[in-house]
Amino acid sequence: MDAPLLDNKGFRGLWLSQIALALGDAMMQMGLLEFFRIHGYNERTETAKMFFAVALPGMLLGPLAIAYLDRWQRRHVLIASDASRAVIVALIALWVLPVQAGRLVSRSLFAVYFLIFVIGSITTFYYPARYALIPNLVFNEQLIPANTLFTTSLAIAGVGGRAIGGFVAEKFGVEWAILSNTVAYLVATVLVWRIQMNPHATTGSGDSGPSGGWGDLKTGLVYIWQHPTALSLAVLSAVFAFLGGVFAVEIVGYTMETLGLRTGGFGYLLTTAGVGAALGVFLIHRGKRWAKAAWLPFVQLLLVSGVFILMGLTARVWITVLLLFVLGAIAATVLIPIDARLQEEVDDKRRGAVFAARGMLTSATMVVAFWLQFGTKLFQHTPAPHILLWLGFGSIAAAALIAMTLRPGRRNAERAAHD
Repeated sequence: MDAPLLDNKGFRGLWLSQIALALGDAMMQMGLLEFFRIHGYNERTETAKMFFAVALPGMLLGPLAIAYLDRWQRRHVLIASDASRAVIVALIALWVLPVQAGRLVSRSLFAVYFLIFVIGSITTFYYPARYALIPNLVFNEQLIPANTLFTTSLAIAGVGGRAIGGFVAEKFGVEWAILSNTVAYLVATVLVWRIQMNPHATTGSGDSGPSGGWGDLKTGLVYIWQHPTALSLAVLSAVFAFLGGVFAVEIVGYTMETLGLRTGGFGYLLTTAGVGAALGVFLIHRGKRWAKAAWLPFVQLLLVSGVFILMGLTARVWITVLLLFVLGAIAATVLIPIDARLQEEVDDKRRGAVFAARGMLTSATMVVAFWLQFGTKLFQHTPAPHILLWLGFGSIAAAALIAMTLRPGRRNAERAAHD
């Protein structure tokens, strides 16, 4: 599966750049988590604020990305984004340095969250451009293997980066864990800059579609709304994004408060999710027929609910290891068929707009998930195991509601009405 793809120099450069970014982002997250811990901040609350600052731009600037992304060359968007984010991460490292060196006792975290917000603003354009660029580098029949390779590699790199980042932050200092992300962005900039490819089709002058960038906004949103398959996949993506947003914060509190681990131990614990991710992607690749079945996302959602419930009922590390293994296998496979289906069916000129529209929807649900955990007393004062139980039972209810709303008969009726 991988050899023909990795023989493609353009795809290989993009793939390596994303591995570098996944490692760097994960290491910086662990560095900031260690900063919260050693300087007496509430880890759960500040982690929620950090993720909120990343996700909020996707909701606010999503319409702008939908409107104008397909008017630019995607490779240029990636190069400019990586170079800009390298500078911003360096500024974050400079901000924490006086506190780490003992020259200041503490500082307001507003500046860090503002810089993270800027990174999130750039990423709002970056991610849909990356997904939309893949079909410009590989053939349609390679989209499933390409997305599988991406998902597997990035999941493993992200988990590995957290393990390495926790170790680096504890042993060498927070600033080094953050600066590693600057290096990662610079490496990614060079790798994408070296990709040789013909310019792809863009919207703009000579386009027979709606004129103006905001016409592209309407096109992306209307496409998702009028295509039952795309709509159902977008809704499921949003549900998984909400669950992932809550879990990403609560696993921090669960690990440190319930299991009694520190930043390094948290990073090592997450490696089991990476192993599970590798197994999950292998299984979905081997099961070609059932991997494309419409019922698969609902089964995944039910399995996720079981993991959350069991995790909320235990305080044993070895049981948590097993549960994270299962969760990693599920999380790594959720978006593979969704991304490949959208990449294959959407016209090249509109692909960026459609991915940006989906990204705006998932960002909105994640913003709500993160805000709940630092903006409401209910979540702030509720132990992490209880919230995991809420997630588990809520997942079951969500699966049932989505299945009823998007059942085949209803989708067919909507399609007939549209025709």
